[in-house]
Amino acid sequence: MNWRLYLFSLIGIVFAVALLGAGLVAFRFTDPQKSGVSNALLPLLLSGAMATCSVMSLWIRRDRMIGMIGIHAGLAVPLISAIALFIRGYDLQATEGLASPQVVICGIAGVLGVFVFTAMLRTRPPKEERGATPGDDV
Repeated sequence: MNWRLYLFSLIGIVFAVALLGAGLVAFRFTDPQKSGVSNALLPLLLSGAMATCSVMSLWIRRDRMIGMIGIHAGLAVPLISAIALFIRGYDLQATEGLASPQVVICGIAGVLGVFVFTAMLRTRPPKEERGATPGDDV
């Protein structure tokens, strides 16, 4: 396999771990009178999706379809997470204020999502190294 594919997958796994950490920190800093599950749910779901896509991208040599789904969904998940976390942070900002830990976590994780998308786009394996045949228009 190619080093780019491993780097692509590693970036995704690191982002998944960062989202997992963000979800746990958001849960920890929730007001004791409220349920912290609502603050932790979005980052935890996105973390699971990113980890799944990263593992799927490594299967490209065994099953091309699963690998391509992993690569392309792995590119989409950081953008989706950035948008979702920015929206969640904006909604929380209206009720809890700008200095709330959950708002700060959502903002940082959203910016991280944009950086991860850019890094994954730059390290995505070229068409030749993804197992594509010369006639494919992938």
